[in-house]
Amino acid sequence: MIINRDEFYITELKNDSHRAFSCLYDIYADSLYGFVLLHTKSTFLSEEIVQDTFIKIWTNRHKLNTEGSFKSLLFTMAKHQLIDSFRSQINKIEFVDFIEYCEEQHTHNPVEEDIYYEDFYEKLTQAKQILSERQRLVFELSREKGLELKAIADTLGVSEQTVKNQLSSALKTLREKLKEYSYYFW
Repeated sequence: MIINRDEFYITELKNDSHRAFSCLYDIYADSLYGFVLLHTKSTFLSEEIVQDTFIKIWTNRHKLNTEGSFKSLLFTMAKHQLIDSFRSQINKIEFVDFIEYCEEQHTHNPVEEDIYYEDFYEKLTQAKQILSERQRLVFELSREKGLELKAIADTLGVSEQTVKNQLSSALKTLREKLKEYSYYFW
């Protein structure tokens, strides 16, 4: 029975071979990086997605199937990483950018900036009151304290998907209530 190169490396990888993992990385990393870069136009994000994809390969090495195309599996995993990345960018409100903008501008016209700054925080505080207690907590932990979704899920004792759902609902509500400030979030 003749087995192809990928089947051999996957079999070895399932037996915890670092060499097999390195060989698969050397074979596919450049083409995977090119694929991701074509879609993201960001070298940093592309490198991150390629690394995350190979980390998932290593983490799930015992579940890999030697039948089928390893390349297809790899590119499909990267595609899902891309989609997740795009979703997180869409759902992100850049409050930090607004605060930095206000702090930079604060020295130029302090009275005017104080008014905008206070108005924004007043509206944000009011908008957050509309959120459920769980949504507000998830939003504050994620966007104001900068915690990762996994850390929030662990802290609250819920699944990551529950955290994602709560955050998505909170962001949708806040976007609607704060749409007059949307030009600050670019």
